Amino acid sequence: MKKGTDFYYTNEEMVKDLLSITPIDEQDVVLDAGSGKNKVWFLNIKNIFKSEWEVEDGKDFYKCNFKVDWVVGNPPFHEGWKFLDKASQISNKGIAFLGNLNFWNSCLPSRFEILKERGFYLNKLHIVQDKRWFGRYYYLIFTKKPNKFLTWNTKTY
Repeated sequence: MKKGTDFYYTNEEMVKDLLSITPIDEQDVVLDAGSGKNKVWFLNIKNIFKSEWEVEDGKDFYKCNFKVDWVVGNPPFHEGWKFLDKASQISNKGIAFLGNLNFWNSCLPSRFEILKERGFYLNKLHIVQDKRWFGRYYYLIFTKKPNKFLTWNTKTY
């Protein structure tokens, strides 16, 4: 489904593949943080307890005021950090977002400190591509499980 001249919704097969590698338990409450008009993430979440927020439907994710186990989706890339910041405040278990290089860059490194303070660590980085989109895209899965593969330095040289 196309929106405007340069916007393409996430491919449904990609969404299914990404959700399949996300460690969501059957009984978890899952929130789609920006469901879009096609609701492709929301409709492919298998959990009974799920919610979706879409500003174009009058549900602003930044105003969500309840806790969930997981926050997932494909937020607007230019608001990647804002979505991740909000998700880390309302999620109990994990966050899984698809983003572009700008989204990935918006997370480094001082913001990883904020996530760490909130108990979240990047535990999986899965790279995907879509012929309709320019470049590579990154599925970032944050959980409460500390890791040793990703380190950073907040010092500016």
